[in-house]
Amino acid sequence: MKNILKKNENGFALPLALLLLVVMSLMASILISKITGEHKANTLKDANQQAFYAAESGITLAKKWMVTNSDTLKNASPISIDGGFCRTSMFPNIVSGSKGLKTDSKNLNEVITNTTDDELERLKKFSYEYFITYSPDVIGATNTAKTKTAAKSEGTSITEGTSYKASGTDTATYYTIYSCGCGNSKNNCDRNKDTLVRLEQVVTLVH
Repeated sequence: MKNILKKNENGFALPLALLLLVVMSLMASILISKITGEHKANTLKDANQQAFYAAESGITLAKKWMVTNSDTLKNASPISIDGGFCRTSMFPNIVSGSKGLKTDSKNLNEVITNTTDDELERLKKFSYEYFITYSPDVIGATNTAKTKTAAKSEGTSITEGTSYKASGTDTATYYTIYSCGCGNSKNNCDRNKDTLVRLEQVVTLVH
């Protein structure tokens, strides 16, 4: 009788062990899947944040260029601005294929240099491209400059938005900066595959 009970116990222990093994394997698979999903989500979030920062950097550096090169901008001839990953077709308020006045692109490691080698290597993977146009009219055309009388100022000044005092003796010209931040380098950015953030800002410049 004892031998029969022992055999029954042994026969029951094996299926139980197999069942526990299957359950633990399923739990491990679920845990690994969850961790992998969270890692991918965090990676995507980081890419979006860095691309947004890259687009903001484009806006900031475009405004800096405009102030420093006010006369160049004032006398600039229209140029093609659809040569890179930031295209006019990506913005709804401008006619696709419109010409602009200035375009530029850089990797973030070309802008942020005072950091560690590891961080510079990471920043190589993010870039911006911007272009500057006269602010588009109601149909999206950018071939004509819109101006407004502005308050008197000394030197060149730039203001965000379109608000100016009604009286004054200076003339402010409306420009729009379009900037794209990419989750890849400027030479390898694929707007159909890489993370891309688009920003635009209207500025008024007193020459």
